[in-house]
Amino acid sequence: MARREDLRKLNGVMHLRSKKLGEISKFLSISPDADDQDVPGMMKWWQETAAEEPSVPIELKTKADRLFREFDNINNANQQILDRLAGSGTRNGA
Repeated sequence: MARREDLRKLNGVMHLRSKKLGEISKFLSISPDADDQDVPGMMKWWQETAAEEPSVPIELKTKADRLFREFDNINNANQQILDRLAGSGTRNGA
């Protein structure tokens, strides 16, 4: 795959990642000012605590699971593109 195409895909994936982080932040009532690195940590906390809580409705658990899986898939795609770019010597700090 050409570097130009990888860069275009990376841009699209980064946009999707940002959008998904916004959805998760809203779902978990996280401040929009939270660092992008904080949100995955809060997702993990939610999965380890609230997701196991019997008082949390199944609909919320299902929505959270879907959002978190979508985020993981986007992160995996992002990493694959970054790995290809790093392999070709054109990561440029992305």
